[in-house]
Amino acid sequence: MAWFFNKEKRAKDDNIVNPCPISQPDEAQPQALSNLLRLQKGNAMNISPFYAGVNLISNSVAIMNWEYKDKEDNFLPDTHYLWHLFDESNINRFNIIKNVVEDIICFGNGFIYIERDEQTSKPRTLYYSPAKQTTMYYNPITNALFYMNPNYSTKWDNGDNYLHFFMQPDATGFKGASIPSFAYKTINLANATEKSANDYYASGGTLYGLITTNSTNPMVGTREQQVKNLRQSWDEARSQSNGSGTVFIPADLKFQQLSSNAKDSALVESRLYNITEVARFLNISPVLLGDLTHTQYGSIGDAQREFVIHTLSPYVVMMEEELNKKLIMPSRKGKEFIDLNENSILAVDQEKQANYLVNLTRNAIMTPNEARRILGLPQTEDGNKLLLPYSDVEANTVANV
Repeated sequence: MAWFFNKEKRAKDDNIVNPCPISQPDEAQPQALSNLLRLQKGNAMNISPFYAGVNLISNSVAIMNWEYKDKEDNFLPDTHYLWHLFDESNINRFNIIKNVVEDIICFGNGFIYIERDEQTSKPRTLYYSPAKQTTMYYNPITNALFYMNPNYSTKWDNGDNYLHFFMQPDATGFKGASIPSFAYKTINLANATEKSANDYYASGGTLYGLITTNSTNPMVGTREQQVKNLRQSWDEARSQSNGSGTVFIPADLKFQQLSSNAKDSALVESRLYNITEVARFLNISPVLLGDLTHTQYGSIGDAQREFVIHTLSPYVVMMEEELNKKLIMPSRKGKEFIDLNENSILAVDQEKQANYLVNLTRNAIMTPNEARRILGLPQTEDGNKLLLPYSDVEANTVANV
């Protein structure tokens, strides 16, 4: 894929005619797979466990600190352009990243538009580019993927000015597929369960059935009179102040139940099953989606660490690679990098963390300032020295960083 510093190739690609469009995944799915496979975000997001999972993942990635460092792991000065990429964005950094991650999950692809300085080509501002508004096409001649969002440009861009994030590559390897496109059976089943629960509870738990009779008993009146009496009894029972009452069924009539109650239809169990299935597709522990029936964690910190390692790490690595690929100037490759710090979302035991940091600093593995940075504390003037526990401070110094 072309880069912003490859001006000759970009000029050549801009003149390509008759492009071969690559549609967004919702347009590429067969029509028979229903609207869910057309990836209308609201359909899947109406399922509470799916919404909770997407919200948890997108929020977690969005609150991570972006750290800009050099190859010695020192922070770049606050005047560096990387620190100011969101200063003039259309929305704040948190919501840009949250929306992008939601698009990756629900639509398969997430985009950020890069506004560059016309003279130096340095990234200047990052803008959220919604997946439903960003068009892609693949040029088989140059084997390149092109982008366009009319809100930012009316010309095709060969990747110079778009951060493109995706997790599940399709057969071309250039674009992603959404999780709902794989989980459409689970989402359909969850939708059906939610509809059944809604119908049942909306009716006040009413059971549906048929009233039948085999003969007319003159002792209780004609059939029409029995039906009238039954309706009157029903209306009187439902008109009670608390919505409940006793319904009297004439002796010659029989009630045949056609619907089941919540217990018989296993509405609660079905909804727990939906949580488990959705959690599998999102690669997240059901515990974090509210299912506490199979809790095996010793603490919330254990659950959080598993969440970071197994769920968030792929998103973090994927985004870091794309950010470093397109936001770091070519002359600074390998000398500067962008790091998404997961420590900001790890729930840790404060006592364990304190003992951990003390051990590292006492054994000259970590400087006091490095420990203070983890705790979110300001740096000290002499805190960049590795120290061993001797009485003489100067003799203590192992390395003067």
